[in-house]
Amino acid sequence: MSNMDNDTVFTPVPESERSHWLGPATVFGGLEFAVPVIMVGATLAGSFGLLEVFFILLVGLVVVQWIGNALQGYLGAKTGRPASVIARTSFGAIQARFIVGLALVVLNMGWFGINTATAGNAISAVVGIDYNERWLIWSVLTLIAGVIFSLPAVIGYSSMKWTDYFAVPAGLILIGSGVYFALSTTGWEGIFSWNPDSSMTIYGGISLVLGANVAQWLIASDYTRYSRPTIKDQSLIPLGIVVIGLFFFFTGAVMSVGIGEADIVNVMQELGFPFWGFIILFVALWTSQLVASYSIGLAAANMFNINSGKGRAILTLIGSLFGVLLALIGILNFFQAFLIILAVIYPAIAGIMFADFFFIRKQTWVDKQGWNWIATLSMVIGVGVGYLTQYTFPIGIPAIQSLLISMVVYIAAMKIQAKIKPNHFSELSNSFEKEIDKPVYITKTGEKGRH
Repeated sequence: MSNMDNDTVFTPVPESERSHWLGPATVFGGLEFAVPVIMVGATLAGSFGLLEVFFILLVGLVVVQWIGNALQGYLGAKTGRPASVIARTSFGAIQARFIVGLALVVLNMGWFGINTATAGNAISAVVGIDYNERWLIWSVLTLIAGVIFSLPAVIGYSSMKWTDYFAVPAGLILIGSGVYFALSTTGWEGIFSWNPDSSMTIYGGISLVLGANVAQWLIASDYTRYSRPTIKDQSLIPLGIVVIGLFFFFTGAVMSVGIGEADIVNVMQELGFPFWGFIILFVALWTSQLVASYSIGLAAANMFNINSGKGRAILTLIGSLFGVLLALIGILNFFQAFLIILAVIYPAIAGIMFADFFFIRKQTWVDKQGWNWIATLSMVIGVGVGYLTQYTFPIGIPAIQSLLISMVVYIAAMKIQAKIKPNHFSELSNSFEKEIDKPVYITKTGEKGRH
């Protein structure tokens, strides 16, 4: 049976398909091969010196992002299921399908559209086409790029891993070349003496870094479901994001020093990149595109209750084509606003999933039918706090505040409901949950067990 047929959504990943932590870590590294990562680094360099940028990255990636990814990753490994299905326990099947599922679909379509548009720009630069003047030719090149990007994700997870083994090194060549050309243009002295007038606070810089990464607090389980549910593995897997993220954010900052431009293609042109640099950019973009395309299919399959590999593949292709459409209508021009929206909404959803799994459900997955209005209320309050502290009363790090508030409200409200008017969301298990549906794991003593 082909990988496409096996790559289903609701069925937990069996023990035989659980891999070494390095595989998911490699795919995770691909999450950071994204245009917004480099562009955010360039934006940070517009307000901070490189030492300040490095401090912001340490706090945003090593401290905050690592913890969030490890928690969501553990959910995926423990249950063997993707995020959109895990959310059925806390939000209820209906809400998980049409609220959480839709949020994940829109999120990944947006990422796919942004990176596909940039790929179209890069290809245009290689063949000498002005994409601002010759839109029709650019759109054809962009469409072709989008289809090529999506094919491995349509086939399934195993093909994605092999693609990343080529794309990740290409990304490393890209950032190495970027530093080289930046040094050739600006020099070490110019780079390290860079001290611009700041237009944002340190907290604002950390929030910007999280905005480019916070969606991983939801989609990490899509890939860690293929790994082992051990603290060691789930602590090491986010290394892919942390290490690659540090390099890519910082490279974006270094490349933009003295250029005053955040668009990666324009920066590369200003630095004098040869044609092969834009080809490498295309290959490096493939990693983040695979993740976005694959997650579109998983979330859409959950929305439409499709539990076949073929169905997931078709939805992956359709969703990717919608992402291409977003690229053609100009989503790249609104990428900063897109990041801010993510940083406000997604931590609240992740906070509810964390709270339910660790504090309410005692680390088990239960398929809860219906709609949990407490989850809805907690999400709205979390998003509201994130919005207010981002725009109305700027204070602290809105992403963290949104996550923590949604967790606190959810736990408190669920416990109150369990005492006053309990319903099936208050129960730890469902009568129809079968032992066979639980993923198998290997204990430290080598014995088999079930979650």
